Amino acid sequence: MKKTLPVLFALFCALSLSAQAPMCMRDSVIYGTDSLLWPLPYTDAAPNYNLNDACIDKPYNQSVTVNVPTSYLSIPVTKVMIATTNAISDLPAGLTYACDPPNCVFAAGSLGCIILYGTPTNANMAPDTFDLGITATVTTALGPIQLVFPGEVAPGSHFYLTLKTAECLVGNYDLGNQFTLLKNAPNPFGNQTLITAESLVAGDFQFEVFDLLGQRVHLQKLRLEIGRNEFTFDAGDLANGAYFYTLSNRDGKAVRRMVIAR
Repeated sequence: MKKTLPVLFALFCALSLSAQAPMCMRDSVIYGTDSLLWPLPYTDAAPNYNLNDACIDKPYNQSVTVNVPTSYLSIPVTKVMIATTNAISDLPAGLTYACDPPNCVFAAGSLGCIILYGTPTNANMAPDTFDLGITATVTTALGPIQLVFPGEVAPGSHFYLTLKTAECLVGNYDLGNQFTLLKNAPNPFGNQTLITAESLVAGDFQFEVFDLLGQRVHLQKLRLEIGRNEFTFDAGDLANGAYFYTLSNRDGKAVRRMVIAR
């Protein structure tokens, strides 16, 4: 009995800690890209801040899918791992992370998952932008290699996280405080998808679609009214794969992603 109690206590603590972290959601859309991380990092060619915005004193979570490579610099890889604490630099005060699997060891060829979560505190200055770095050890046939993702793997790439004041509108991306909802359905889709935008403002907007290299493949100007707006996007002869679309005016831009799969 004396041996059982410490074991039960340790198990209880572990379950309590794991219960604090939201479920980490893998995004299989990464299979249609060459990226190691999803959401995609910021680059000069695709200048989008794709991590969810955070707000002071409001709960936050963001799942990051890790597409674990089977080789690095033509060297076979067996696994990629990060420390279960302090492996992500420049997180705002109040945020932490957890992994799935919980030991943060991701087998080669698998999809790992990292969940950023917590509540940013007033110890942060806001508004501000944080440049996150994930320190990982890549185990290869020739030994371990330590790298900081995404910058050391893809120079010029950044995981930027925008922190806003407590008055900000919480959304999945930077909604420019203009939309309470922006989505397309179905997604993935074949030839057409319906864009739904629930707008807080009326006015002229610009709808754009970009490929993963940041090349604009579609431009459409439209008028939105306050409330629910719907319009159809026709993929035409665009190739299968992942794309980003934006809905913007001079006051802000909302970013979402869509997948064409015929």
